[in-house]
Parts: sequence; structure tokens; C-alpha cells
Amino acid sequence: MKHAVGACIWLAVAVSWLPAQPQSPLNSTPSLKTIRYDALAQRVAALEGRVVLVDFWANYCLPCKREFPRLMQLHRQYARQGLVVLTVSLDDPDDSEAGSRLREFLSAQRADTENYWLQEKPEVWQAKLKIDGPPCVFLFDRRGRLVKKYHDHVDYEDIGRRIEVLLR
Repeated sequence: MKHAVGACIWLAVAVSWLPAQPQSPLNSTPSLKTIRYDALAQRVAALEGRVVLVDFWANYCLPCKREFPRLMQLHRQYARQGLVVLTVSLDDPDDSEAGSRLREFLSAQRADTENYWLQEKPEVWQAKLKIDGPPCVFLFDRRGRLVKKYHDHVDYEDIGRRIEVLLR
């Protein structure tokens, strides 16, 4: 018994000297919900009172993927102040393997935002969003009004400055 108590004390001391490991959330896999355009518009409208940043991206869009960490940085920097970031994949809804690729990318990016996969064909979202493809970012103020639409070249420094002003 004496040796068992001694072993427990030794183990407790030894463990306390180990470097602390970051805690990962119980569900470290980011959510990815399918959505249609009209439901997405309703979701943005429901966020009135918050500043909303909607990032339209695709797994095939290299600039989108390259800049995604900057998007996550903005989310982590301003979420507590009232920023909501929605990511919306424009990948083909008929591609049976796209969902797993999207989830893998979102996991690698630790995308703890609201993540959606638009279930519309390109001709639908191109007409509704008035774009030919990603990247595209929409910034809305607290009243739900579109402040700025960034298409092709997304300037995250400008987005950050505008977010700071909108959150005041």
C-alpha cells in the first residue's frame, strides 16, 4: 500500500512537469451545413444587430484557400465584439466527394464559424450574387445593409478597417 501511494504521488509530480497541451474542443470537426440561397439570405437577415461577413469560396479556388486564414483571423479577432462570419462553399452540390474535401479543409483551418455548402447550380448563384465565381466577400452592417462587396481581389486589410468602424 505504501508503494502504491508513493507511485501515485510520483506520477502526479511527473505529470505536473509535462508541458501543458492545448485543449481541443470535444467536437473539433467544424460543422458544414447545406443551404439554399433563399435560406442563406434569411440567415443573414436574422443576424441583424451584428456585423456580418459572408465569404463565398470554393475548394477549387486557390486564392480563396490561400486567404482563408486571414478570414479566420478576422473572425477570432472580432467575434466577441459582434462580428459573425459565414463561409459559403460554391462547390458543385452534385459532386459526391466535395463534402469530405470541404470538411477536411475547414478542419485544417479550424473554421469555428458558420460554414455552409450552397446547394445551387452556378447559373443560380451567379445570377443572384452577380458574380462569375469565387472569391467573393460581402460585408453587412448591423442593420443588414450591404456595405461592400469584394470580388476577385479581396482586400482583407480594408475589410478589417471597415469591420472596426462598423463595430463601434
